[in-house]
Amino acid sequence: QDDAERKNKRKPYCFVTFDDLSSAQRAVASSSSSVPSSPPSNDDTNNNSVYTQIQYSKPIDSTRRRSNQSRVEEAGKQSQIEAYTTETNLIVQVQSTHVDRMVDYLHRWNDKEKGEQNNFCKVLGSASAISRNVSLLYLSCGNPIDLGRILGVDPLLARAINKSYIVQPGLLRGNLSTEQGCSDFAKMLFGKVSSQTNNGLNDGNDEEEEPVVCRMQVFPPKYQSRLLQLVYDLVQEIDEESRQFTISPKRFTHMLSVMEAYQYKGKGWEERQHDDNSKLYMVGISPASMDLDVVDTNNIITGDSSGDDVSRAYYKLKEAIGMYEAIHGALPQDLHGSLALDCGSAPGGWTKYLIEHFGCKQVYSIDPGELSPSVMKLKETMHMQMKIQYALPKLLEDEAVASDGGGVKLWVSDMCLHNMAEQVELLLLAKEEGVLAPNAFFVLTLKCVVGHSKLAYDAQVKKVVDKFFMDANLDCVETFHLFSNRSGERTVIGYIK
Repeated sequence: QDDAERKNKRKPYCFVTFDDLSSAQRAVASSSSSVPSSPPSNDDTNNNSVYTQIQYSKPIDSTRRRSNQSRVEEAGKQSQIEAYTTETNLIVQVQSTHVDRMVDYLHRWNDKEKGEQNNFCKVLGSASAISRNVSLLYLSCGNPIDLGRILGVDPLLARAINKSYIVQPGLLRGNLSTEQGCSDFAKMLFGKVSSQTNNGLNDGNDEEEEPVVCRMQVFPPKYQSRLLQLVYDLVQEIDEESRQFTISPKRFTHMLSVMEAYQYKGKGWEERQHDDNSKLYMVGISPASMDLDVVDTNNIITGDSSGDDVSRAYYKLKEAIGMYEAIHGALPQDLHGSLALDCGSAPGGWTKYLIEHFGCKQVYSIDPGELSPSVMKLKETMHMQMKIQYALPKLLEDEAVASDGGGVKLWVSDMCLHNMAEQVELLLLAKEEGVLAPNAFFVLTLKCVVGHSKLAYDAQVKKVVDKFFMDANLDCVETFHLFSNRSGERTVIGYIK
């Protein structure tokens, strides 16, 4: 073991730079004759050499050109973006961890709206944005204004979508990060908007049109202030009676969007930052209003009085039920007005949903933690402040559970467990002890604590679900990755007979 450690131990080294090659050669020649065969010991004070090996080291040229493969890859990315933008009329700024879920959502929405005139959405592709953990979805839509508004107000999407931008197909070159580049782009943008307003932006109405007032949104947002000021100054240079449009953040009739679609990210990108035409942008102007097009996504999800945590949990279960019903149809009526159990319930969002959506006559809300006062005051809530293992025997003493035809018909669990298989084991235990009614409906959140990739998480969940099928008689089971789920969470829904 000592020999192995000695071999693996990294030996100290240093780099020495000489002014010229001949000096280096003389140093190597004079030292090589005195290089010892083994490292000097602590007692060898008379040995002036501290080297055991001397060799030339060729400096690496930090400015060398990238390999052909890397250049081809970078060119491929640009070509791909350019292909997307020939059809794109709506760009959705999405959290990178939610891209796959967002694409699935849009495919489902497209299938649902199939046959409706102008209601279609084609996902052209996605690309990572300059901002951290942000991706851009490029869409071609029959009605981008309506779809953008739908996405903006859906509470289930509030944590996935940052903003939507209505644009026109095609690209403009520029660079908002340089003073001259931003000035040139502002003039180009001013001319483009003036031209469009000349041609009419109010549905081609021949009557006297209302003045066009634009609110501007720019991505990346750090360039918005400078570009906005430059465009505003250009507008002010025109006589008020001759102006084609004005700029205002509140009383506006249209939204003016500027989106950075591509910038070179390969080696040498620092130098390209100073090129006034090194980036590609998409722009668009569309009818808009403060009420419909300026949305605070935080208010969408927390817009009730029950508290943020309760509201977020509420929408998580709502999303899960909605996803399941979209596949299997409305849940049976016998679940409404039944007994339900919420395992790991604090602060009470799922309990509240069970009461409001299913009209449960009683919800056993089980958690050692405290429930929100807004949930506690509901007469259908029975808070059992203990772990589920201790609650099961007590439930059997409840007449509503123990009576013939009784039992819990709705079992939901969002518990945080170190071993996610325990979610299934506790449900099976409840079934074995007679707490569950026949053909009970369940919703379980399986939370992976190991791994860092979607494939790893999916594999772990599949293993647990496969064993679940072996241990119980299940029906109509679905596994979802909800918008409300974290990266390592999956929601499993179905019936246990």
